[in-house]
Amino acid sequence: MSCDCAEFQEYTANLQFRNKSILDIVTKLGEQNALLNRAVFKSVTHCGCIQINASKQIISNDKTLEENKENLTNHVEGELCPRCREKVEEEIGDLLFYLASLCNALNLNLDEVMKYKLSNLKTLGIFNLL
Repeated sequence: MSCDCAEFQEYTANLQFRNKSILDIVTKLGEQNALLNRAVFKSVTHCGCIQINASKQIISNDKTLEENKENLTNHVEGELCPRCREKVEEEIGDLLFYLASLCNALNLNLDEVMKYKLSNLKTLGIFNLL
């Protein structure tokens, strides 16, 4: 099943009844972000299907950008089990729902926001996030 941003945003607008106020949307967006974080961390602490092994990321001035990128890690070891993957995907979906709701409340087009960001990423590359 294929879905695009416009269809998702339109469907979200049609389902948004109880939390129509921007105040409700923004607080639900924050709450949903916390639920997503909790689902990821429970994959570590309760299930154990993934582990987080974090340490300082070392970037050397003596290496090229590509060489430095090879040495960086996301600190995640293992793979989400099917149950944890389903829960994390569910929470990401709910987060997207409230993000689309925020776009609707502010009369923004989620697809255009993504295209604008992608254009910036392509133009500025690695310097976009510095």
